[in-house]
Amino acid sequence: MKRIFGATLLALIFFALCLQGARWQYDRHEVRHSKNELIHENIKKPVINELSLVSPDEVAWRTIQIKGYFMPDKEILVRNRYHEGQYGFGVVTLFESSSGKRYWIDRGWVIAGPDAQTPPKVKPVDSQEVVITARVRVADIESQISGTVFAVPGNNGSSKLARWDEENSLTSEPVYFDLISANRTALNPDVPTMLPELSDGPHLAYSVQWVLFAGMVLFGLYLVIREERKVQAEKA
Repeated sequence: MKRIFGATLLALIFFALCLQGARWQYDRHEVRHSKNELIHENIKKPVINELSLVSPDEVAWRTIQIKGYFMPDKEILVRNRYHEGQYGFGVVTLFESSSGKRYWIDRGWVIAGPDAQTPPKVKPVDSQEVVITARVRVADIESQISGTVFAVPGNNGSSKLARWDEENSLTSEPVYFDLISANRTALNPDVPTMLPELSDGPHLAYSVQWVLFAGMVLFGLYLVIREERKVQAEKA
């Protein structure tokens, strides 16, 4: 009986953990699915202006037109960006709108130089007034869409904006933009930042796997109990 009691207790613990894992993965699936639906809906909606940014989460991935000027001395090269298998950089430049608010603009991808000592060739910007068309990016939503199989503390999109601000000792707005085009074609990105892959990911499959593991735990417990009863019957 002690063996059955111990096996049952252990099985119940593993069963509860498996169900918790299944629920966690299903919740991640639901979050990612809802954010993908948001992208599908918002990329089809009409162009907005800066006044619509009062509720960033509602306008994430919407197309926006905004007037202002780039700040050439506030530019960052983001490492580990790839395009068609080629290593390169993302070019992020600060932009100040006509209202005086500052936004980081992802101006797309550029190929790396031939060696580590050669900087990439980046399209120059000036401080003349320009009207840009861009895609609104909200950092926390972005991180929930991209996600990972395992949650990593502090691994979220909001740290991206905080890092860029810290590197340049400034404060920007809590959204950034992917540049699509400008009213001066010389500023158009050769390789604009693409939309993320609109996939729900493997989370639903992982949830089903955890449920199967829970079933295996119960089946294993059944085998242990059956074997123990057989031994007890033989002794009797």
